[in-house]
Amino acid sequence: MNPGRLFGLLGKEFAQMLRDPVVLFLVVWLTTVEIAMCTLAVGMDVKNLKLGLIDHDRSAASRALTEDLTSADSFILAGLFTSERQAESGLKTGKLDALVEIPPGFGARVASGRQVSVGVVVDGSNADVASRARAYIIEMTARFAQARLMGSMRMTAGVQPAVRVWYNPNLTNTRFEALAMLAQAGFMLAVILPAAGMVREKQNGTLEQIRVTPIRAHELFLGKVLPPVTVTLGSLLPSLLVLRLLHVPMNGSVTTFLGLEALFLMSAVSIGMFVASVTNTLQQALLTSFFSLFPLLFLSGSVSPIESMPRWLQIASEASPLRHGIAIVTGLFLKGAGMGELWPHALALALIGAPLFTASWLLFRRQW
Repeated sequence: MNPGRLFGLLGKEFAQMLRDPVVLFLVVWLTTVEIAMCTLAVGMDVKNLKLGLIDHDRSAASRALTEDLTSADSFILAGLFTSERQAESGLKTGKLDALVEIPPGFGARVASGRQVSVGVVVDGSNADVASRARAYIIEMTARFAQARLMGSMRMTAGVQPAVRVWYNPNLTNTRFEALAMLAQAGFMLAVILPAAGMVREKQNGTLEQIRVTPIRAHELFLGKVLPPVTVTLGSLLPSLLVLRLLHVPMNGSVTTFLGLEALFLMSAVSIGMFVASVTNTLQQALLTSFFSLFPLLFLSGSVSPIESMPRWLQIASEASPLRHGIAIVTGLFLKGAGMGELWPHALALALIGAPLFTASWLLFRRQW
């Protein structure tokens, strides 16, 4: 290997990427604006649900239950009604997400410690919103009943769990979404940049010109692999500021983060080079890249929990570099984990990336 030729190729690739406004816009957009926008828009936390109320009791207890339901940011009181029929139009038009009906004698039954039922109607047209609204109401009414029961009995006998939540005390999904978007942005860039750069050489005819120069295949291969990894790794640094603005703590080591991210990005770049070797136009490269990205995205655990997948898909998800990339960033940022805890994911990335890198090199060498 000739260092002069290699550094010349690296300089050419860096100059080509950094003077392309489309590439610069894509890099900046994916690693800053899209992380913030998708985190705030795609978060799974459901807030400010529109709650309708029918209070047949109008007692201090019913007013206390109403206050408990609407005191947090889960529900906002969207209307008071006298009957379910009157509130039905609100559910049909989307002005209400849920309806709570408090029966007559509610306060007297609560005060005497007797069982009492509260009617709940939830708009099930959006299953995710409906399930969360139902869970919120069940949790809040159970907490209300327990507090009232303890107050009336003047005792705290029994087993009471003392729950402490580590790493995400508020149980919001924003932090995980932000870190998942960070991993996804880096992965997408590391796949698309080398694929697009290599195919552009084919379309412009410059690859044929390079072949008649003293440049060797392995030098050109490294010249196409190293710049996308370096640019993507550098573009993740502004993402740290975005994560800070989204209140995502960095409890781990930045050095460990950059080292493991480089390993993660190598597997993504290998996919990009493989795509570039089997396509001839930019359109083909982009379509093939997205065709490979979406299955890996769905198997990463960022769209739905891996535990909820069928067993065979859980096993298949181990082959997704994105799954291990997300596990690494969440472990580093939220848990303060180091190599002692993250080495299984680093090993998995090495085992995934090595055959991908070898396959892309062999295919590239065959076409050289």
